[in-house]
Amino acid sequence: MINKLRNINWYRFNRSLHRDVGYFCIGMVLVFAVSGIAVNHKDDWNPNYQVTHKRIQAPITKWHETSDEILLSQIFNYIDEGVEVKATYWASPTQFKVFLKNDGNITLNLDNHQLIFEHIEARPVFQAINRLHLNETHQAWIVFSDLFAGLLIFLAISALFMVKGKYSPWGRRAILVAFGFIIPLGFIYW
Repeated sequence: MINKLRNINWYRFNRSLHRDVGYFCIGMVLVFAVSGIAVNHKDDWNPNYQVTHKRIQAPITKWHETSDEILLSQIFNYIDEGVEVKATYWASPTQFKVFLKNDGNITLNLDNHQLIFEHIEARPVFQAINRLHLNETHQAWIVFSDLFAGLLIFLAISALFMVKGKYSPWGRRAILVAFGFIIPLGFIYW
């Protein structure tokens, strides 16, 4: 048994294992990388929903503030999107908000007689992978993500033992390995 273990070419075995684990991780790395970029820039854009605004300037009108039903019929004179109302409320004494059943809402500003029609449309691919990235799915996904993290740790460590000689990470290339630690630390203490 010991002789068999001694006869194994550990560098070759490590390279094969590293290659196969790397192939297995390609899909998950892409999911986490793409959703990571999307989530990192959530202040610049909404990665889960595409929100469009349509501003409609109504003529100066006597709005029926005392009856929401009459006010809604007035609003729908200017909105012809085939919408159904889910709920309404007064956001302020001069701002009436209508929530729609088809993922949108309408805001009426009584001060300037302006209607803002906001349509919200899900980005199905980004929404799905962002849910995975943020662990908003099943408990089993968290277990699988932990396994994936373990595989990434294996890939990082096994990469240190892939190549011998002048191309190994123990010579000049140790600088690259060191920068991989220094850069994150720099952002922690910066």
